[in-house]
Amino acid sequence: MPSMKFWWIIVLGFVPGASLAAGESREALAMLEKMAEASQKVNYSGTFMFQHGKQIETSRIAHFVNPAGGVLERLETLDGPAREIIRNNDQVTCYLPGSKTVLIDPRGSRQFPVRVEQIQEIVQYYNVVKGGRDRVAGMECQWVTLMPNDNLRYKRRFCAELNTGLPLQARTLNDKNETLEAFAFSTLDIGGSFRRELVQSRYAAISVKQNWRVDRSALTAGDSGDSGWVVQSPPAGFRKLMELRRSMVGKKGTASHLVYSDGLAAVSIFIEPGVKPERKQTLRHQGAMHIYSHSLAGHTVTILGETPAETVLQFARSLEPKAAATALR
Repeated sequence: MPSMKFWWIIVLGFVPGASLAAGESREALAMLEKMAEASQKVNYSGTFMFQHGKQIETSRIAHFVNPAGGVLERLETLDGPAREIIRNNDQVTCYLPGSKTVLIDPRGSRQFPVRVEQIQEIVQYYNVVKGGRDRVAGMECQWVTLMPNDNLRYKRRFCAELNTGLPLQARTLNDKNETLEAFAFSTLDIGGSFRRELVQSRYAAISVKQNWRVDRSALTAGDSGDSGWVVQSPPAGFRKLMELRRSMVGKKGTASHLVYSDGLAAVSIFIEPGVKPERKQTLRHQGAMHIYSHSLAGHTVTILGETPAETVLQFARSLEPKAAATALR
């Protein structure tokens, strides 16, 4: 999905920093817990900037906790090609008016802007450090830094609004302390009652009237949970979140899709049958995202990771067909 590149999964854990007093450690954990609650309980709307590499995008978002249960969200880009993303709980619908296309994914697990879902996944791999206070979009916020314990992860910084814990700004940094990605609200309203008109699509009706192309490739009935592939030795701390088969637009057969996470960073593995003649072994990056492509066992493999290059390469070295893995036992 074209706009998924700036939807971050943020799942936070706690390790007392060696230089922190116990009280400061508890305060850092308390702020992370606030962030976790904010994603589930706080209504908000505003405009934000997202920078990845040399590209900068500006978007508007409205996020409401549905009185009937779950979350409703509408996100639209304000510059560049028009895109609108509607989220109703776990189902994500993306409208692309430029190509008159609607993309539907019932497993839209990437939410904006920074979502804390669990407080237990990254205990062994990040230290949590409480920072100073700041102001973002006219609101007071508290900085919290997640320091990786190895070279497989990036450093992450978040500035959470003091009262609600809603992240107002976030940064992803490499081992040289260079910013790879950055997010920040420029305008923001927190709270308020549910307003359905703010999360209704402006393109839903016209897409039907004009007969836009609907891509339901993510809805394939072949989703069995068995992709036919296995990562024998994933990088330390990464566990499998999802495994399925997806139909391919304009092609026969299905592509396999696996998603791994250490609780903070996500890695997606896409495997398509057949080898493209022009496809060579390549490693490239955009912002914090590394993308590695190569051929394996008559398939084209593409691995995308919000991680340093070494993490993506470790996944590539460990991936193999399940049949081959079984034969070696």
